[in-house]
Amino acid sequence: MINELNILWMYPDILNLHGDRGNIMAFEKIGNMLDIKVNINKVESYNNEIDFENNDIMFFNVGEIKVMPTIIETLKKYSNELQKFIDDNKTIVLIGASGCIMAKKTIRKDSEFEGLGFLDMDLVERKSIYGDDILFKLNENNMEIVGCQIKMLDTILHSDISLATLEYGSGNNGYNEKTEGAKYKNIIYTNALGPVFIKNPWYTELLIKNALKNKGINIEKILTDNDFALEINSLNAIKNFINQKGEKDVS
Repeated sequence: MINELNILWMYPDILNLHGDRGNIMAFEKIGNMLDIKVNINKVESYNNEIDFENNDIMFFNVGEIKVMPTIIETLKKYSNELQKFIDDNKTIVLIGASGCIMAKKTIRKDSEFEGLGFLDMDLVERKSIYGDDILFKLNENNMEIVGCQIKMLDTILHSDISLATLEYGSGNNGYNEKTEGAKYKNIIYTNALGPVFIKNPWYTELLIKNALKNKGINIEKILTDNDFALEINSLNAIKNFINQKGEKDVS
């Protein structure tokens, strides 16, 4: 019997910045390496029905801030189904500005709008866009993650829900802030681009296994450093490059 993972790819033609469709490709690739069939179910328009019950992961790649209020209003129609999805410890991944969807509110330069409020945080539009590498370790297991940032929003956490501890780059609320992203239950929000799940296939493997374990499927196959040799070499090269940089003010 083939184990299957079902992913809801939310609004791929709307949340389509920075090549982050590669994140979906990463899940397909790592799933194949684990002998898992990964089914990608696209939700292509606001009029499409969303099948929460038969999917394991919801994926929101990065998009423009201006589209977030419409996505939020669309998801409000599914408040009960979404709450059950979260309560059932299914996984939701949000990249970059898509964090607006689950935040309490987003404050823009001339306006603000409410999010769905599942993450105890606000997002604040920056005066200028910040870009650089980012390096951090996940709080849950000290796993090292590398990516890049093209940051239009600062993140204000109102409780201890950070995803990771920053090693290099701009933290949630600026360079002196050493938290990165947020996590509540299995809602995961990160500022890392890259695409982050291509650059860090060990994280992709972890999320796949966790999503399957959540529905009673334990994957015994373990991928090794040999499977990720290219990505490990890339991580080490980026870390060496980062070590040559000086800190910068990104306030």
